[in-house]
Amino acid sequence: MTPPALKSPLIPLALAWLGYFTPWLWPVPAALRLSGYDLVEWLTFAQSVRDGTYPITRVDMLWPLIGLALLTALTIGIELLRIEPRRRQERKEKLFSSLCVLRVFAVKNWLQLALALFAAFLILPGYPFILTAHTDPELRPQLIAGLVTGLAVLLATTLAVYRPALAEWLSLSTSLIALTATLRAYALARQPIADIFTKPAPIGYGFMLTIVGFGWLAAQCLTRLWRNGRMPQVD
Repeated sequence: MTPPALKSPLIPLALAWLGYFTPWLWPVPAALRLSGYDLVEWLTFAQSVRDGTYPITRVDMLWPLIGLALLTALTIGIELLRIEPRRRQERKEKLFSSLCVLRVFAVKNWLQLALALFAAFLILPGYPFILTAHTDPELRPQLIAGLVTGLAVLLATTLAVYRPALAEWLSLSTSLIALTATLRAYALARQPIADIFTKPAPIGYGFMLTIVGFGWLAAQCLTRLWRNGRMPQVD
């Protein structure tokens, strides 16, 4: 029997968060450890990227972080689905009262929303570059990605509260897209970094944790949808 704690989406979500901000590539010297977030800036200094040999943009390395932001918001709905049906119905009937919003949004949910918005904030260009990012062809896509992600987080949170079952379907698709984006980001970054250090950099544990986290989230969503009879039936 699976322990209840292992059924929570918060565990694989935490693994994905930890993985994105820990080493994806571990070149020599060992003290230089490049996380997924580090690669956003590091690749801009690679000559093979700057001269167009490898057409890589900052947003290519940020897609996993965008996935983390959306999944952090959507898992609020998955957690609400774990509430027994009677309590869910009571909350649904009182959903439009301000007190109900505070009841539905427990402290943990507020923290998840804050974390999701923080992820969207990290996508934005840093200060002072953000002040002129709208005029910079290199930084403009990053600025747009951060602003759109912040809006998407708020929409995903609203959806998670009002339509938690739909949020679970979106969590499944977002997990799979984020998993694909992580594999793609690593594949794109590996060769330019190898060119800088004149040899391939070993895979870091952070990349593996990110893959495990997104894959685990997708597997959990599939399992819940199947057990609850929300998967399409094949005759």
